[in-house]
Amino acid sequence: MQNDPIYAPVVLVTNTSPMTAAAYGGRAKCAQRLIRLDMPVPTTVALSFAAVHQIATGNAIDLKLVLPHFDDDPLLSVRPSSGSPDWGGPGAILNIGMNDVKFLALSKTLGETSAAMLYLRFINAYATHVARLDPDAFDDLEKPTALDVTIALATYAEEADEPFPQDIYVQLGHVLRSMARAWEGTSARLLRQAKGAPADAGLGLVVQAMAIGVGRGECGSGVIQFASSETGLPGIHGRYLRQSQGREALDRQAGSLYLTEDLRGPSLEENCPEVFAQLLAYSVVARQRLREEMQIEFTLESGDLIILDAVRIARSSSAAVHIAVDMANDGVIPREEALMRVDPKALSELLHRQVAPTAARTVLAKGIAASPGAATGKIVFTASDAQACAARGEAAVLVRRETGPEDIRGMHSAVAVVTERGGVTSHAAVIGRGLGLPCVVGAFDMSIDAQKNVVIGRSQQILREGDVITVDGTLGEVLVGRIETVEAGLDSTVTTLLSWADDLRDIGIRANADTPRDAQTAKNFLADGIGLCRSEHMFFEADRLTVMREMIFAENEEDRAASLERLLQIIMHASLNYSK
Repeated sequence: MQNDPIYAPVVLVTNTSPMTAAAYGGRAKCAQRLIRLDMPVPTTVALSFAAVHQIATGNAIDLKLVLPHFDDDPLLSVRPSSGSPDWGGPGAILNIGMNDVKFLALSKTLGETSAAMLYLRFINAYATHVARLDPDAFDDLEKPTALDVTIALATYAEEADEPFPQDIYVQLGHVLRSMARAWEGTSARLLRQAKGAPADAGLGLVVQAMAIGVGRGECGSGVIQFASSETGLPGIHGRYLRQSQGREALDRQAGSLYLTEDLRGPSLEENCPEVFAQLLAYSVVARQRLREEMQIEFTLESGDLIILDAVRIARSSSAAVHIAVDMANDGVIPREEALMRVDPKALSELLHRQVAPTAARTVLAKGIAASPGAATGKIVFTASDAQACAARGEAAVLVRRETGPEDIRGMHSAVAVVTERGGVTSHAAVIGRGLGLPCVVGAFDMSIDAQKNVVIGRSQQILREGDVITVDGTLGEVLVGRIETVEAGLDSTVTTLLSWADDLRDIGIRANADTPRDAQTAKNFLADGIGLCRSEHMFFEADRLTVMREMIFAENEEDRAASLERLLQIIMHASLNYSK
């Protein structure tokens, strides 16, 4: 937890404010960078990790350190600011400061519908996330009226046994405490640790003047990014929704506008060309100065552009590689940094087919992700059945309690392997990785009934021999049915990144190769040589295994010599075929 006394618990974010991401979180530091880039960012106040921790433990901060930075009668939003956006955190709460008096005033300037929308959204968010009331008791209406607000206030009073708070000091204090405690709860801590966060990861909070996004004139909100989250290829992506706030344009796409001119419907570029041009200009500056592909969250108020936030865009493994390579080629970052920005697991995924990120999953069992990739096939329980399926041109998944040397032929014939027992160094895991087969081992929450040839899943699903399953060896999941997959993404961009790694590496790379096919694969991937050859695997083919066993169990030298002679002929024949 950040407790450095040189950082104030509360700081107004300006060009020169003394603040770091390590003390106030990434969102707060990004707001400062956007201000330094002369973007139109609303007044922003940041609370440090230490301050939020104190709030969570019951020591409220003096809100006179926060509110005087804003107008006399402000509307505010509070957003989380953690060390990484991947760690999650409490959701943003908007329109803090709405009360009966503010509602009447805004009804005159914005119109009753817009004012009611602002008030009702705050009541619902406060009731659900701060007061912890039943969300089903509160409705989120598209065109609310003053009567709807009255009903919501009455419902709150009935459910909470007290009237809805009208004082902004009370509202803001309770919001800050709720968000701080949500971050430090046991479930939230375990969830973010599973995503790679340290146990003592801190949370900052950003209090920002509301960019309302509703009212008269051109009002709305949207997000825009300039590279695809799926592929990483350059392009404008996002949405804009009139009369909306926050990220509603993504959450509620019905009625939203495209950003660029599109034959399918109206666009922001057509309706607000000056705003669109501003966004394009800001995107170029952000990419160069922030050295990252960012998603920009923006709001329009009476046609004026306001930049609320910018976050590193979410990206698939393929997109991560493309973005890193493109930024290095454009001179934004050096090649060494591009290499370090790509998780090694991402490259492993790109070498294999994967389950589509958006595909619906019904999990039969979960185990250890022993060998990455995805494959779909019929369940078989023996190596011979896997070979039979391959001979018929059918994809088969070999499902065993555990595998042994006698299953090698079946593993060669199968498209994936699942075992009930075993770990990352088990026979199935080692051979699966060597063969490039998707493999899940130690799937303890399923059981195999060898007598009936059925698999019983974690939710008591019963699948029989011949039923179709999909194996996700990257996540370690066995899925029911045929699931959509995406092909391996090994393209010129990936090979470019690998060539940079090859130029900079200071160690040699050798491959495991047990068969001629393995050796050819190693050669295709430019391995320096073969580091491990398990020669016994050469003898697991049906015509060789019998001769090998005859040699081992020969009762005299004459029989053993005869078996060795036959093995030698087989090996020489195979070598001649391979050399051709």
